[in-house]
Amino acid sequence: MGTRLATLGPQSKAHIGKFVGFVKLVVQQFLAHRDDRNAAALTFTTLLSLVPLMTVSLAIFYAFPAAEEVNAVLQDFLFQNFMPTAGEVLQQHLDAFISKASSLSGPSFAVLIAVALLLMSNIDQSLNTIWEVRAKRGFVSKFLTYWAVLTLGPLLITASVLATSKLVILAGMAHSPWWEGLLKLAPVSSSLLAFTLIYGLVPNVRVKFSHALIGGAVAALLFELAKRLFAFYLQTFPTYEAIYGALATVPIFLVWLYLTWTIVLIGAEVAHGLRLYHWNKPNPRGVEPGFSDAVYLLLLLDEASAQGRALSLWEITASCDAWREDRIANLLADMQERHWAHQTADGSWSLARRLNDLTLYEVLMQGRYPLPKESDVRWDGVSGLADRFQAARSGAAGALDVALAEFRLRRADTPSLVARQGG
Repeated sequence: MGTRLATLGPQSKAHIGKFVGFVKLVVQQFLAHRDDRNAAALTFTTLLSLVPLMTVSLAIFYAFPAAEEVNAVLQDFLFQNFMPTAGEVLQQHLDAFISKASSLSGPSFAVLIAVALLLMSNIDQSLNTIWEVRAKRGFVSKFLTYWAVLTLGPLLITASVLATSKLVILAGMAHSPWWEGLLKLAPVSSSLLAFTLIYGLVPNVRVKFSHALIGGAVAALLFELAKRLFAFYLQTFPTYEAIYGALATVPIFLVWLYLTWTIVLIGAEVAHGLRLYHWNKPNPRGVEPGFSDAVYLLLLLDEASAQGRALSLWEITASCDAWREDRIANLLADMQERHWAHQTADGSWSLARRLNDLTLYEVLMQGRYPLPKESDVRWDGVSGLADRFQAARSGAAGALDVALAEFRLRRADTPSLVARQGG
């Protein structure tokens, strides 16, 4: 392996290094956002919300004329392709639960809707945590979004299953290996579409389609791999059946739900990481912004204000190769608290204070930003700014270049033990 790496060119090594750096970033973000705990919380919520969600969806689903034709095909497709094992037993239990829940009265059915919306709310919260979104949706916006998922979801599923069933008929008529191979890709394609839509639409922030698509592809591949490995494990090592017997379906289902949500959150971290990691920049991971970055950011907002416009977070980040969106977003939020910057209704940023009334010293002391290093020459092009930074470093060094021994506290002499013993 080392010999192969040695034969690679500098450009190939750089690409490998950047890929390894991106993987490290995704892992760090996964741990920082505590996605393992979020996956456990979503597993518990899903267990509570699954029957209400399916009951509400089926109630809307049966409003369409083709529902009776599609229902059996849909359930077989879902449980055969998205459950690694024990799908038939789980399907029987869920059918029994749903048949009982569907006979509930109006107020009880309203409670089912509320529980189903709770799952969507938790998904929304988890993904917005990954994207570090500060601006939350209002209650009305949330309700309309979740209700649209409940109503449009069954419609899209119906159309998809009808199209798939037509392909099955055509494949049976044609007896073509090409058609059969295409149908085998249907579960992966369905997962890819679902994950891409989740990553692109759920976060309350603009997500590039390419980022959502790549994150969806990673999640879909991991989902298929996990499904096969989990089924192999259960068939090779029937631990759950040996311990739980007839109740083995419950722990198996819980473990599978946890794995599924972990994969969903990993795909989300990949999609978000693509937003943070700048492959074509000298330092893809970016730098922690300091005093010089804060000053230049204020100058950018002032320039945009002179032109009568506000800057989006993407425009601000693109103005400097070393800036990363999440860190600049934190810097802007800090400036907003100090009433230096203002966020508009569409999420753009503008200056909230005249620069004539704001000094470099105020920015340094109130912001508590670190002074720039001598090697940081990014702002040399701004007239006079680099000289001020150098003067600040020199002045601080001259005033504080004193040994701490000069300020040693003078304590009273402690009586010696010999004097105590002699007394």
